[in-house]
Amino acid sequence: MNQNNRPRLYTLVSSSNLNEKKYRLKKYKHFDYRRPFQKVKHLITEPSWVAQHGFFPFIHFKITFRKYNKRQKKRKSKEREIFYASHLDSFIYKYYGDILNGYYNSIAKEYNIHNVATAYRNNFKGKNNIHFAKEVIDFIAQQKQAYIFVADFTNFFNNLDHHYLKEQIKNTLKIDSLPPDFYSVFKNITKFSWIDKIKIEEELRKKYSKEEICSLPRYFTKNEYRTFKKDNVQKNKKGYGIPQGAGISSVCSNIYLIEFDRELNEYVKKFNGMYRRYSDDLIVVIPIDEFDTKGNYEAHHKFIGDLKNKIPRLQIQEEKTERLFYRNKKIYNENDKLAKLDYLGFSFDGINVRIREKSLFKFYSRAYKKVRICNRLTTKYKQKAQRKSLYCQYTHLGKYSKGHGNFLTYVANAQRVFERETTTINLMENQVKRHWNKIQKRLDN
Repeated sequence: MNQNNRPRLYTLVSSSNLNEKKYRLKKYKHFDYRRPFQKVKHLITEPSWVAQHGFFPFIHFKITFRKYNKRQKKRKSKEREIFYASHLDSFIYKYYGDILNGYYNSIAKEYNIHNVATAYRNNFKGKNNIHFAKEVIDFIAQQKQAYIFVADFTNFFNNLDHHYLKEQIKNTLKIDSLPPDFYSVFKNITKFSWIDKIKIEEELRKKYSKEEICSLPRYFTKNEYRTFKKDNVQKNKKGYGIPQGAGISSVCSNIYLIEFDRELNEYVKKFNGMYRRYSDDLIVVIPIDEFDTKGNYEAHHKFIGDLKNKIPRLQIQEEKTERLFYRNKKIYNENDKLAKLDYLGFSFDGINVRIREKSLFKFYSRAYKKVRICNRLTTKYKQKAQRKSLYCQYTHLGKYSKGHGNFLTYVANAQRVFERETTTINLMENQVKRHWNKIQKRLDN
């Protein structure tokens, strides 16, 4: 297909129908000044300007945290790579991500996978992981017996093959080659460069005090930046991997898996089953008429494995892969022992739906940490301190506060959604009903 169809790349997301509320100005410091979207919109929506734009390197740092491995029954350290773009670049990535999302939605309908990929979509308004989890759990509960395959991809964003991704983007846009502006964005999200935040901070401490660094409108002046970047910029020279946090990365992940989603969905539909994928988490549910030995379902597992091997650098984490069976309103594992399905933050045992224990543990751990801060400040100043923020963040008193509420708001929403035409016993609110007493017991009077 030639380039004479290029103007229609901008018919789905134009400068006139943008939802500017989603282009919020972030508070972080970067190499450029913070400018509201309205002041740069005319640049971002001009293809010729984007094609010539010089992107700043991402700023990079690592977060180390400990995750509980339920199979090994111990905590494991895990590192997460964080990359964040400059303020102007982040608007560009988001704008072009919105364009791609519009085209992805169209091709998803064309390939009958509209309901398969549920994460990072801009046309599932009012729906979130609660609705998507309920859909799958309700489908399982409606079966007499079913085979359930749960897995996720290993280091998904870090392994996206650049050549394959580019071909998939071109297929999605239905063009033979990327226009200059799209190519510029694609090049900077694949062959991306970055500078470690630690090095930035070390350099700034040579010249400024901590207070002065906090008051800087951006990292470095133009001349300082030119000098600093010479020895500190790193670049992704591999033929794979994109930074997860950029506004275009999420839709790229969906586009990358179009063929995987299409073939797996067609296969599962032959058995009147359901396939859903939320980012790198996938679940397959296939109804079965008779429950024989688990060996009868190796064909399903083999099909998924063979299909995975067709997609460059796509790897499934074996340690997180589960093959479960549903019968007699119970969930069993491969060893025919009682088990639970954990999916999108919910736990299902065949009858009851709960918030998964890991989420509750995080909630109470953070609440108790806040309690310890309150107690320490209360002792120090000999009067009650920070009680309002504690109650707002971690009790029912902040459930309906302005903004997004708190974890208990989420629990209430989950209970309400699952109660609609319910096929399960939903115990979410029951799990947190004693939160007030637990917090009060730890608070100093």
